[in-house]
Amino acid sequence: MQSHSFHHWSLKIFLMTLCLVAVVNAGDQIGGNADSAKEPSVAGSAIEHLPLPEGITSFGGAIMDGKLYLYGGHRGRPHHYSIQGQSNQLLCLDLTSPKKWETLAKGPRLQGLAMVAHNGSLYRMGGFTAKNQEEEAQSLWSVSDFARYTPEVSQWEALPPMPVPRSSFDAVVVGNRIYVAGGWSMQGEREKHWHNSAYYIDLEQNPLVWKALPDAPFQRRALSLGELHGKVFAVGGMQEAGGPTTQVSMYDPEKNTWSDAPPLIGGSMDGFGSSAFSVGDVLYVSTYSGKLQKLEPGSEQWELERELRDARFFHRMLPLGNDQLVLVGGANMKIGKFLETEVVRVNEQ
Repeated sequence: MQSHSFHHWSLKIFLMTLCLVAVVNAGDQIGGNADSAKEPSVAGSAIEHLPLPEGITSFGGAIMDGKLYLYGGHRGRPHHYSIQGQSNQLLCLDLTSPKKWETLAKGPRLQGLAMVAHNGSLYRMGGFTAKNQEEEAQSLWSVSDFARYTPEVSQWEALPPMPVPRSSFDAVVVGNRIYVAGGWSMQGEREKHWHNSAYYIDLEQNPLVWKALPDAPFQRRALSLGELHGKVFAVGGMQEAGGPTTQVSMYDPEKNTWSDAPPLIGGSMDGFGSSAFSVGDVLYVSTYSGKLQKLEPGSEQWELERELRDARFFHRMLPLGNDQLVLVGGANMKIGKFLETEVVRVNEQ
């Protein structure tokens, strides 16, 4: 009888456990725990387990044809810049089968640059190069470089340079156009020039020509640019006077005008060294304090999407399809540079 009772209760416990597992799984599929619903996919988890070859900040990043590309960046000590402390490598990670980072074509040593992807090519713009050795006084020079990389050729092709040298700025693709705004120009010992100019270039035109936008109503560097419903958003940054800011400005190509947009959530540092990208008709920004914020079309304020695992700045946040974002590189004042990436799900219903 004792043996029969033992088996009887063991069977009941087993069946109850199966039911509990089924309920939990069903809950996750319906909505369930918000954090669980936003965990990365299997592919995303694989990316998170592949650290960068070295820690970098202020680099260019783009995703194109299933591959993640990074170029340049600062790999030296904080606030100390030299030839040895700047990367000249184009790194690539195959997202369809993420096994290792590969080094592709090399180029100039740069940081504070921007890079975007369009129609099977990468486009690299601006940045600054250090002309001094590690032990020498800093000699920092912003550049106006504009170059294209195609995987078939596997080398950088020089294109018409930007009208002015520019670093610590950002760029975004809207349709067939690349827009650039923000930043400053450093020319060695000369006084730094903060830009309020902004430009675009139409990649479908031949010859390629940079054209001026109306002057932006701000002078900010270390900002991020994003796109939402065909409009350009200039997010946060460091002001020439007044320090970091959460202010956001919007450029409307149809009206050819700038206007104010809702400011970011949080303190002023949340606008410093952020990264922006739109996924599924929502503009996302990851900030210094580790917040992932979102702005939906027509909304008059940003919303908190979630707290990120890592609080990083001077990084890149890029889309993995229509429901995931990958955060790569960057640093934290307390921890230092990040080798690990972070993948999060968004647009969960």
